[in-house]
Amino acid sequence: MTSRFRLPAGRTYNVRASELARDRQHTEVVCNILLLDNTVQAFKVNKHDQGQVLLDVVFKHLDLTEQDYFGLQLADDSTDNPRWLDPNKPIRKQLKKLLLLILGGSPYSLNFRVKFFVSDPNKLQEEYTRYQYFLQIKQDILTGRLPCPSNTAALLASFAV
Repeated sequence: MTSRFRLPAGRTYNVRASELARDRQHTEVVCNILLLDNTVQAFKVNKHDQGQVLLDVVFKHLDLTEQDYFGLQLADDSTDNPRWLDPNKPIRKQLKKLLLLILGGSPYSLNFRVKFFVSDPNKLQEEYTRYQYFLQIKQDILTGRLPCPSNTAALLASFAV
């Protein structure tokens, strides 16, 4: 519905047109993605897009072909259960809860992580996918998320070298 107000000197003010112009300015959101090599990459996406659009942009940036094993984890530390970006839901609805945690709303922070681990790493076809797995496991051991005895950690470190 468009409302018009008559201003002095015969001018009019279109309320709906000004609202649409304001909304167009705020349709893009910046998502800061923490990658597995501890670098942060910023991506701009439309907040009305599905989560798959953001996933596709990240996969394209990483040149990752085996995409089924990875996902974007919402970076809110308020819960013990990790929440993943759903590729079938709009980005704005999933990041709405993050808006309450971050003043100003944007940029949003997400973590690129391995979502599904395979029992045999030899099933992974690409060397780069195995490298991403390596980075994830290394990060989990260093942060204590994946418990590892010190002698096994020393053996793994020697393999990494």
